[in-house]
Amino acid sequence: MQSETQPLISVIVPIYKVERYLDDCIQSIVNQTYRNIEILLIDDGSPDNCPALCDEWANKDSRITVYHKPNGGLADARNYGLDRANGAWIYCVDSDDWIEPTLLELTYGKAHDTNSDIVSFGYRWANDDGTEFRESQDTLRMPSEGRRTSDEALTELWSNAVQNYAWSFLIRSDVYDGIRFPTGMLMEDVGTTYRLFGNADHVYFLPKPLYNYRIRPDSILGRMTPEVCKAALYFVGEVDDYMRRNKPQLKTVEMDWSVRYLCNAMLWAYQCKDAWDKDEYRTFLRETRIRLRARNRQLGMRNMSKALIFKSVMLRAHMLGPLDFIASHINVATSR
Repeated sequence: MQSETQPLISVIVPIYKVERYLDDCIQSIVNQTYRNIEILLIDDGSPDNCPALCDEWANKDSRITVYHKPNGGLADARNYGLDRANGAWIYCVDSDDWIEPTLLELTYGKAHDTNSDIVSFGYRWANDDGTEFRESQDTLRMPSEGRRTSDEALTELWSNAVQNYAWSFLIRSDVYDGIRFPTGMLMEDVGTTYRLFGNADHVYFLPKPLYNYRIRPDSILGRMTPEVCKAALYFVGEVDDYMRRNKPQLKTVEMDWSVRYLCNAMLWAYQCKDAWDKDEYRTFLRETRIRLRARNRQLGMRNMSKALIFKSVMLRAHMLGPLDFIASHINVATSR
């Protein structure tokens, strides 16, 4: 199945309770202009009609393999696919979204022509029924097109110039060696992308919207929850540890990311404070403030923007309400 001009690409699609959107997603993969693909449909114990839809698609296209497994969550389903993928390249798609027909052809072409291990690209926002689109702010602020070293790519990631979404990268399969998505937690992309960038020799940035991200009213990350906040706090510690062990030369840019993420975690917790147990909420804020204070000291005021100093001071002074009001009006908060 491999060839010099078109190596096999494994497309991994975790599936759970998306029967309304699944056909559009799979159709967009089947219609790729890059033909040498295997499509791994991972039915993650979906209780609706998705398992039957997957089997119907497998009967229509020999490139499709369906796996039915007990529910384990998005990260577990992606890992299940990674462990069974045969391709020289890996691409992950969320099953409620869809991709442009030339996504794999364009991204693999860039990877091949520039000897890059990862190709990062942009996306568009779409409404629930897929009739309205707009280019995402993440795409508009992506770095200029071109190849970057691992350190340069991590700098772009931690500077918020590119985001963590697993579906926004085509990745050489061996870059995943020793790396899997953390299971049992939300925001698993945040816990994985920096390690993939660290494993790569070069990352190519392609600021072109090739993915269509559907904004669903019941999306997990469409609303703030205590679980999102806890995951953010956990992964800040993981990323900090990784930087200290592997990329100490990037300390300033990573610590700046860390401070911003801690600030955001506190704001997100405030926005969903009614969903918390009161004692747990207070404990979360106290622990996050302790970490924020420590990272402020390590980063140093001279390395912080005025906006970040302002946010840090207000949060450490327990002024969550006023800062949340300001953030909602002038977009002080940053992307996940």
